Amino acid sequence: MTQPQPLDDEVLEIADASVLLQRQVEVLELVASAAPLERTLNAIITSLEDFICDARCSILLLDSTGATLRHGSAPNLPTAYLTAIDGLEPGPRAGSCGAAAFLGEPVVAVDVRIDERWVDYRHLATEFGLVSCWSSPISDPQGATVGTFAVYHAEPHTPDSRERRLVRRFTYLASVAIEHSRLLGDLVESEELFRRSFEDNAAGEALLALDRTFERTNLAFTRLSGYPSDELVGCSFEKILHFGFEAEAFIETERAAFRTNCSTRQMVLRSKDGSLRDVEATISVIRSLGGTPSRLTLNLVDLTERFAVESAERARREADVARQIAEDHSNAKSALLTSVSHEIRTPLQAIKGFTELLSTLDLDKSRRQEALQRINFAADHLLELVTGVLDISRAEAGVLPLRFEPVELAGAVRETVQLLSSLIAERDVSIHISIGPDVRVFADRGRLRQVLINIVGNALRYGPLAGNVYVAAETRARDIVLEVIDDGPGIPAAFLPRMFTPFARADGMSTPIAPVDGYGLGLMLAHGLITAMNGRIVDRNSDDGGAVFTVHLPHAVHHTR
Repeated sequence: MTQPQPLDDEVLEIADASVLLQRQVEVLELVASAAPLERTLNAIITSLEDFICDARCSILLLDSTGATLRHGSAPNLPTAYLTAIDGLEPGPRAGSCGAAAFLGEPVVAVDVRIDERWVDYRHLATEFGLVSCWSSPISDPQGATVGTFAVYHAEPHTPDSRERRLVRRFTYLASVAIEHSRLLGDLVESEELFRRSFEDNAAGEALLALDRTFERTNLAFTRLSGYPSDELVGCSFEKILHFGFEAEAFIETERAAFRTNCSTRQMVLRSKDGSLRDVEATISVIRSLGGTPSRLTLNLVDLTERFAVESAERARREADVARQIAEDHSNAKSALLTSVSHEIRTPLQAIKGFTELLSTLDLDKSRRQEALQRINFAADHLLELVTGVLDISRAEAGVLPLRFEPVELAGAVRETVQLLSSLIAERDVSIHISIGPDVRVFADRGRLRQVLINIVGNALRYGPLAGNVYVAAETRARDIVLEVIDDGPGIPAAFLPRMFTPFARADGMSTPIAPVDGYGLGLMLAHGLITAMNGRIVDRNSDDGGAVFTVHLPHAVHHTR
């Protein structure tokens, strides 16, 4: 409570000082008990009127905008006069109160009938017998004017030193009462704002003591948990709400909240009827005026509906993908049959033609040898085609025979480069290998070579003449990552998702830089082989535009310990 100001014995008699102290105590008791402001201001005015002979006093308050003065208290002034000046705008010629609020300093009008500051209001004052008016501004703790304290007399009057001291003292009391009323109003408004935001919140919200016992819950929390608020008060959340993780996890969330004032975690709530709900729980710290934690708030948002929507959306996407895959497979099978038919027809025609040639003509030894070589080349091509189709079929069915062993990746890449040496020389391509000697994958050596021939061969064929192909590997915690990068034009964006479908290049790829042989099964077979070896292969374009094939394969160290 604000203490009464000490009195000046030189100004006030001992008897007056005792009465004044008593009046100040009475006013401060009204302030402390949160009495209505008008009642407190009435007590201040009547006390001052008792000390100043023939005085009638009033207090005007600046409204929230600071633009007008409104009635605060004046128990002994005529109601009609108070009504007339209610809403007075501060200004240098707005009477004593208006001028005092405008200037921020006391204004004494000894005789309003001749005072220039009362030109617009003197007829009103004299009508009610008010001849002298002395007004002082009331300031808040920051020094801003919040109102005025006026003393009226029926005769011309100049305040003496005693009266000035009394007015200063009671103006101070009025300032204390007004500021306390403002703070109390702000507190009430804040409490109402909190109550409304708490009670009307669509999310489940609870107030917890620092020992994590419930103090209060809102209606949404009751609907979510099934527990009425009165059943939860005083109970620990650990007995009432069971989350899908150990209590230590909640405690860690709570600790995080103390560090950052707020922490959120996804949880599973077991409600009163035993049903489980996915919720998002947010713990916030409420701090006291000194910054010390005083309470916790627990905010629960039901994620069931969100997860249901996400699940439905995920199912829809998966269904779309499955349907697209089915369509792609159907189209791929049709394309496969068409292309295989075309591929088979050409070597069969060659075999048939050269066989007829051998059976009908008497060829010399060199020409017979040439015909036999052509027949053998066509037969090898047919065998390679059939083997590729069978491998794809067995890989898709998961019955492809594989012999797993630790394979030194750098050696496998060098073997592939040797097998492709004629193409490398023809294309004048530089091969850059960056793979450590200790990098080993767990794979089928022959099938891995088959994959490398396909993807490195593609890089050679589709890259530029005298270009570069980079082969690099990186060891990660769970697997080995191999990348094959060329500096060609890259893969068309629309074609990337279909890169591993058979014969896709026939209608999807741009014209290759070099003529491309083969039958369009290579990348599909590579994808099937890598998948069968518990890996994965993805395609993309580098920032510089070249195509990048990334192969993930198991690390041999995880299979040889």
